[in-house]
Amino acid sequence: MRLYTELLSKREEADTAVRRGIFDKVLERYLAPGDQGLQAKLVALELLATNFHDSLDLSPLFWQIGRELERAPKNERTRLSHELARIADGVKDRQISGLELGSGAQGQASKLVGLRLDALTTENGKPDIDADFSFPDPDPFAPRGRTLTRHLKLWITAHDAPRRRVWAIVDARANQGEKDQRWVFWIETFDFPMVNFTRVSRSERFTVVLQEYDPETVNAKVRLIYFPSARVGAKDKPFIDDVISDLVHERK
Repeated sequence: MRLYTELLSKREEADTAVRRGIFDKVLERYLAPGDQGLQAKLVALELLATNFHDSLDLSPLFWQIGRELERAPKNERTRLSHELARIADGVKDRQISGLELGSGAQGQASKLVGLRLDALTTENGKPDIDADFSFPDPDPFAPRGRTLTRHLKLWITAHDAPRRRVWAIVDARANQGEKDQRWVFWIETFDFPMVNFTRVSRSERFTVVLQEYDPETVNAKVRLIYFPSARVGAKDKPFIDDVISDLVHERK
């Protein structure tokens, strides 16, 4: 057992060293101030997205390169914009897969809905998503097979074409001993689910992902995901009172 633990530790150290080397090289070669072209910056962004999407908030880099693309020659702009969108979609797909992993075995953990941007619902209208979501209870002391379930509603009531974003309203139905909750916020093209999520309770999280957005065809697709806090690791540090409560519970 000790040998196995040491091997795992050394493998993790080696992986960390490789990732650190990639990170340093990308920053030094491609993203440092200078005259690097947009194609080189997209290559650097894809390297970061592939290796660090689960540990860095890459949204600012996507937006910065997106703004630079708007000033690019017209004959290059379309191709490079499609390349940027492809990289962003890859990040979203990988993060969605990570958040959904093992969550839907005993109920749905996410739901995708298609929208017509010229026929959006209203706050008092029919929700775009109205469903129960579940995932296995992550508490190690919970009875085997127990799930956490939350009824969530989502309305997309407005969109902003210049900034490529939609306005979301999310309601969470109260479980026993709780109060109903509501959140309102913008969801943008370069918002990624492992960074832009909402805390419902100590162990419950949800996120809304804008997976497609095309103002020209007035179509969009939005996904609502319900997942345990452990899925996002260091990005979702527990409050100190939660840690103390867990330690007390474990000692009992």
